[in-house]
Amino acid sequence: MSTPSVPPNAGKIMAAVQRALRGLDVGSTEAVQILSWANNETPAIYDRDQTAYLVLGSYRDPYLRRVRTVSDRLNRRYGTYAFLIGDLTDIDIPRLPEFRVKFHITATLSDYVAAVFEQDAGGEVNELGKIGETEYFEKAYAFPRAYHWETEAHLTDERDVLAAAAQLMAATDIGEETKTAELEALVERAKRVDIDITVDTLVDELQEQEIEAPSYSWVHLNDFRLFELHGRCYPWTTENELLDATDELPGVPRPGWEQQ
Repeated sequence: MSTPSVPPNAGKIMAAVQRALRGLDVGSTEAVQILSWANNETPAIYDRDQTAYLVLGSYRDPYLRRVRTVSDRLNRRYGTYAFLIGDLTDIDIPRLPEFRVKFHITATLSDYVAAVFEQDAGGEVNELGKIGETEYFEKAYAFPRAYHWETEAHLTDERDVLAAAAQLMAATDIGEETKTAELEALVERAKRVDIDITVDTLVDELQEQEIEAPSYSWVHLNDFRLFELHGRCYPWTTENELLDATDELPGVPRPGWEQQ
């Protein structure tokens, strides 16, 4: 029986596995399965002649279509490999949490991570936590649908403040006391950019107007604000806006003839 091939970056891959499993011991058979899988599935990711993008998002319809829209758009660039974890084959490691292993391996080897969010669409909130709280944050970009800017750098008038306030009030898993405190903080940020508005005015306006706001959780909004502060948050509403935002990602741009 021939010995399975080992990828040239086996040490880096197994270090990612250890992060995924929080130091849990990996059996020799499991290690062989993981390295054999990596040898077959990941060369295109770590190939230094191209830029690799791990694209995250919900795999449920209709959200998956937009996730694939981002992946397909990126793959139009020269020397680019954009992929979804769901496109990769399974690893035969029934004892271990396979998705965590695949996520940490692919996120480690990829040059960039692009995450598409559409309100509380499901398990991708866990992916947001993984990229927001790990070393992958520095290579990650968030694409939240219908997210309203919350930082003073993006507040230009009272309408922006009102939209951000509506978003805060619509947030799930957050108490009224916290919402009030966040509205007060929003008003303070608005004042720093010379937008004169009060909490009472915001509350009155929200009661009088029907403002559409995404039903993001409080966890979502906090992480989106972090990406916003780092200049790596790209809100979008329509699919065309999502495509335009995708074109802003670093890396080799699309061919010039296609952009004409």
